[in-house]
Amino acid sequence: MGDIGSFQVQSRELRQEGQEWQTRKQAVQEAHDLASHGLGKGYMFGYLANVAGLGDYHDTFVSAITDAFADGVQTFDYMSAALTSAANAYDGADSTAAESADHLKGRLPR
Repeated sequence: MGDIGSFQVQSRELRQEGQEWQTRKQAVQEAHDLASHGLGKGYMFGYLANVAGLGDYHDTFVSAITDAFADGVQTFDYMSAALTSAANAYDGADSTAAESADHLKGRLPR
């Protein structure tokens, strides 16, 4: 069995992965913001479309996708924090003030 690297190298890689999740979080946050503040509202489809319920369907879809993006933002933030916390644990919780698991519990959407 070969050497897989020091704890320091592993913690650095965990932090890099944590940063990747933050980058993805930003992209999902931007998608969330576009969906939630979009210009296209259901009523804009016109009278006949709205008589058929198209506007309501559209608004329901936008609401659902906005909620999904919000969950994604929270989940990606949680993943980033968990990876950083694991990296801190590798380095020694006392010297780097790792986040406690109690702090992470409330960040994952249900």
